[in-house]
Amino acid sequence: MKLLKKIGSLLGSKKTKGRRGSAFAEKLKQQPSYRASQLGAEPGKKTFLEKLKWRVRKRQQQKSISSAQRGEGRAWKSPLLRSLLLAVSLSAGYLVLVGPLHRLLEEYRYFQIQEIAISGCRVTTPAVLKKFAGINYQLNMLTLDPEVIQQRLQSHPWISQAKIRRIWPDGLAVSVQEYRPEAIIVQGEGKSFYYLDKDGEIFAPVGLGQELDYPVVTGLDGAGNSEEKRQMLAEVLSFLSLAQRNNPNLPAQNVSEIHLTGDGELILYLVKHPFPIYFGKGNVKRKYYQLRKVLEVLYQKRKGGPLIEKVAYIRMDYQENKVLVARNSTG
Repeated sequence: MKLLKKIGSLLGSKKTKGRRGSAFAEKLKQQPSYRASQLGAEPGKKTFLEKLKWRVRKRQQQKSISSAQRGEGRAWKSPLLRSLLLAVSLSAGYLVLVGPLHRLLEEYRYFQIQEIAISGCRVTTPAVLKKFAGINYQLNMLTLDPEVIQQRLQSHPWISQAKIRRIWPDGLAVSVQEYRPEAIIVQGEGKSFYYLDKDGEIFAPVGLGQELDYPVVTGLDGAGNSEEKRQMLAEVLSFLSLAQRNNPNLPAQNVSEIHLTGDGELILYLVKHPFPIYFGKGNVKRKYYQLRKVLEVLYQKRKGGPLIEKVAYIRMDYQENKVLVARNSTG
């Protein structure tokens, strides 16, 4: 042990002089074990002193590397550094996003609706349709969907068709087509009244204050299946279409009620005369013109007043091409 210490002191001492010391040091340096220890690798054959020096040097290197790594990790975890990085990120995001968003917002405001024009209203009003369809000045030309507005309007009981047109940059034009009643039809167990158009469409319920001066169709609920009802309504509408020609003897305004029997036959009632006119089934056009001629004769004035005041009923289906006019007991 003393010998090893002496050798170590001789190698590490800067005051070693003389040829013997220098020669001994040079000889020691030529040994493979010494060169390996200087390069940092653990020598193959080593003395206790060489092994000790190599371990000390290795441990110091590991501590230096660990200290550097810990310092680097602490630097990234520093609150100041993280705040700085967050500020840089927010600034970059502002420059990238806020500018385009601001321009988009300005364009959105530019295309906000300023004018709304609704045409075609007869029964409805523009104010009612705006509220019903959700049309307002908060809508934007870029985001509104014309088809959605169209569907909303056409779901209104009185609207059969609707067209939506955008007028750039901030106008909206709405044109509607309302149903036109031809008659009032009684339906349901509660005997509710609905309007009937020329195509047989039963649309809006009759409300308070609305027009009531239309012929009333009754008895449809007592008819057969849906196809039979459709055919019966077709005959009713065919007769009303002919009556729209407003012949002075049989104008549409003079038709009070059209009743449908379970067999599909029509019975007419006039406004000023309570007797029934059995119209039968089928051949509507021929029977219409025959009835006009019959009424023309009955309206003629004679002694004691017009003949129509003495009529009990009229049968248009009495025989082919023949009409039966029955008088009441007093006539």
